Amino acid sequence: MDAFRRHLLRHAALGAMAVGVTGAARALPSSAGPRSTQVLVAGTTFARLFEPGADGKPRGLAVDVLDAILIPAGHQPRYEFYPWLRAQAMIEHGPAQILVGPYRTPERERLMRFSRQAFYEDALVFYARRREDGLWWGDFRALQPLRIGAVQGWVYGERFEQARVGLNVTAVRDLATALRMLQLDRLDLIAANQRNSEPVIQELDMKDQVALCAPPFAQLRGHFAFSRDPAGGPWATLVDAGMQRLRASGELQQMAVRRGVVLPD
Repeated sequence: MDAFRRHLLRHAALGAMAVGVTGAARALPSSAGPRSTQVLVAGTTFARLFEPGADGKPRGLAVDVLDAILIPAGHQPRYEFYPWLRAQAMIEHGPAQILVGPYRTPERERLMRFSRQAFYEDALVFYARRREDGLWWGDFRALQPLRIGAVQGWVYGERFEQARVGLNVTAVRDLATALRMLQLDRLDLIAANQRNSEPVIQELDMKDQVALCAPPFAQLRGHFAFSRDPAGGPWATLVDAGMQRLRASGELQQMAVRRGVVLPD
């Protein structure tokens, strides 16, 4: 066999080893080989976790963590922002490999696989108009006469979901819309997580109009998520091993402190 033909057969064999469900977008991770794999990381804007910086580049704890895991393994992350429901669909049906930040629920576990470790924890709270924060004191039964806004696609925890059937809950497109509805007296309370809410309230210049109600009604932990098809397994394994390494070295804790994010135990 001449050298040229051996060269062609070798490259054909290497090409046959590439694994994918929807082409390059579903490529399996591999630290071997000279060519890096581009990894599509999808999410929506989550304050301190995953958000565009002033220069347009993505920043936040999720970016810090994934850069520290994927780049040394020979992969190039590509971060993209979408509405939250669309971002979830992109991990369920393609073409994304990694979803940033979903809370873990039994319903979602049927649609996507989750990282073993959570990388942040949120307090779920109610917001009211200034001087009306007494509307919530921990008893969901007292909320039955009130109009409550909840963002579409968000998870609020088992306690809220159990109470929802007896409450007057309006689904809203996003947190900014809910805050404007609260301002216009179209809602009495907004259910939200405190980390995401603070920068939106500040951006809308509503700090003097909105009050945080106490106590929180839930504490929820956020994960990275991956496709449930066979291509998702290696990505989950890679991220799990990387997070374990970062936690053991103390780097994960330092990243969380730098970004002002609560890291679960």
